[in-house]
Amino acid sequence: MIADLQAAGGRHAIEDLQSYRATLTSASEHSYRGHRVFGAPRLTAGPTLNHALDLLTEWHPDGTKPDATAYAAYDAALRTANAARYETMGDTDHEPDPSCTSHFNVVDAAGNMVAVTQTLLSIFGSRLMLPTSGILMNNGIMWFDPESGKANSIAPDKRCLTNMCPTLLERSDGARFALGASGGRKILPSVAQLTSFLLDYGMDLDAALHTPRIDSSLAEATIVDDSMPAPVLSELQEMLGAMVPAPRTIYPLHFACPSAVSRTGTRNAGATEVTAPWADAVAAADPA
Repeated sequence: MIADLQAAGGRHAIEDLQSYRATLTSASEHSYRGHRVFGAPRLTAGPTLNHALDLLTEWHPDGTKPDATAYAAYDAALRTANAARYETMGDTDHEPDPSCTSHFNVVDAAGNMVAVTQTLLSIFGSRLMLPTSGILMNNGIMWFDPESGKANSIAPDKRCLTNMCPTLLERSDGARFALGASGGRKILPSVAQLTSFLLDYGMDLDAALHTPRIDSSLAEATIVDDSMPAPVLSELQEMLGAMVPAPRTIYPLHFACPSAVSRTGTRNAGATEVTAPWADAVAAADPA
């Protein structure tokens, strides 16, 4: 890799990688209304998901599916949690960061679950494929804040803040889920709402993935799925003010590209974003 990078004009040296060590980090465990949420810690979106869920405990679900009040609560919690994320989170103590963007989930016949998010960051990453190894290099340096003096500012030996949010859930009735998404800053709003659909409303994967979502990743407006019932859209417009209705399309993906698997008793299931042909989930059938 070093030889390929040097041949491409880079100033990389073997010393840049000699001190690097892969690490295994335990998942965080968070309690939410009697359910358990397991996520990626530290420099991922996992801690911000937990913050948003804590804020959501001040809101109480009503009915079998989210109404305008629920979506307004999602928007407020996500915006507050994201503000704290961008202001305070970064590699301030050189803590290890779980290390492109596709997301996939697997549940096997024994009920073991895996949620994996990986990324090259931009499409085709840095657009450099190393000729010897065939590895496509990422451009993850873009995750850093280019302005100095901030928590996520670029500096030597620092790791960057990422948007990845692979998550495992254990509902109070025993049902378990693995979920996550691709989509940059749209990932967290998607995962947070799906978490609420599954835990607060007791939905199965089919219902959760078909339920309309919002996106709160833009500072100037909230993007809202235009398939919501007209009364909900109207009420939400009054609550949010700056709101832009948008369709769920193949491209662009206004509401990220999530996928999930579940285990209920001995029954496995998988589901993906309904408009995304490249989303994937695998569920192995129980042989019994």
